[in-house]
Amino acid sequence: MMQLRSVGLIVNPFAGAGAQANLALAKKGLTALGVSKVVTGPGLNGSDALIGTTIESVIYPTNEKPSRKQTLELAAILVNLALDAVIVVGGDGTLADVAYVFSQHKNSPPMLGIGAGSTNAGALVSCTGHQINFLHPSVLAVYPVNALLAYFGNDLVGVGFNDCVLGYTVVATLDGKLRDVSVAEKYSGKNVPTHPASIGLYQTMVERVNLLGRQVIATGESVGTVIIGLAEPSYIAKAITGGVCLTAFSGLKAGCLVADQPLVQVELKSDDVLALPAIRSSYLSFGEQDRIVVRGVREGAGLCVDGTPLKLLTPDQEVSFGVSLNAVRTVKFEKLLKGVL
Repeated sequence: MMQLRSVGLIVNPFAGAGAQANLALAKKGLTALGVSKVVTGPGLNGSDALIGTTIESVIYPTNEKPSRKQTLELAAILVNLALDAVIVVGGDGTLADVAYVFSQHKNSPPMLGIGAGSTNAGALVSCTGHQINFLHPSVLAVYPVNALLAYFGNDLVGVGFNDCVLGYTVVATLDGKLRDVSVAEKYSGKNVPTHPASIGLYQTMVERVNLLGRQVIATGESVGTVIIGLAEPSYIAKAITGGVCLTAFSGLKAGCLVADQPLVQVELKSDDVLALPAIRSSYLSFGEQDRIVVRGVREGAGLCVDGTPLKLLTPDQEVSFGVSLNAVRTVKFEKLLKGVL
């Protein structure tokens, strides 16, 4: 049975339904796990979840207001402490931010992610809100998780566990609804609805690069969007996923999909989808020795990792992607509770 007496806690007060809902999820999780000591940040970033409890707390002051920077700052503190786990309440982007820090330390604590975001699709999500009362050390175990690596030039800027996307929009919760919002506005902290657009120019190039050379995946204005994703065993039974299915069969862990139009859209209705022209796409698998290199995209296209915009690009800039096996450890239910989870 896992021991979860002393844990770290990071809460994103802006994810999903907002601060009070996410702090309530954190408190329920701590209670269900029987935690006796919590190391966290101030106020909405964690300590407010302890109000009304008898849990011992250590609160680290941070130099930032509640924000992505504060999350990264607190993660950098917690990664070096002897903790049984670090609980992170937020969406895929928040979990990926913490994992970005943890992946760069060999002895980092395992992460327990409570999904409170728009999609909660990433491999770091241990449970969602309706599962939280079933958290108990006796049904949990630690598992390794593979990661996608996003580079801007030669610098590692993000680690993803769902996907990395080059595009003009991301999905966010706005007024309780899933919306397509501007990458540029979200990069500055605002959720502003907008329509997806193609990122391709005549000089746009997407390639797989390794010691054997370069292989072109797609070029020019046919590059509507670029999606880097992990291949899971479930794809084996879904041949409609095309090259992803082959990736999963072969044991490779990741692939690059280039489509001639934006694929990440949540506001399309069925009639809109039926009216679309045939989607044309190119796909290549890749492994740990490979990089997917993209350059020459339209001004303002965003590099997004697990839904979080990390860079706004210009046509003269280059980004690349890799995959890392067993990048971090995450806490998961050891066995699904039949009929409940």
